[in-house]
Amino acid sequence: MLMKWINRQSPQHRKREKELVQASGRVTVTIARYKNMSEEIQAEIQRNRFAKYLVYDRGDHHAH
Repeated sequence: MLMKWINRQSPQHRKREKELVQASGRVTVTIARYKNMSEEIQAEIQRNRFAKYLVYDRGDHHAH
């Protein structure tokens, strides 16, 4: 109920809410693209059979 009132009273709020929805959509698309690219790279590695020569870095250098 309060959000409906805020939306009616504040064009700035509506603008920010719209921007938030758009940004969320961009993040969703970016994550999907990254996932697809990752799967393509993994498939290419398996097709070329050179995975056994790779050293994988998991990025946990700060773990103690």
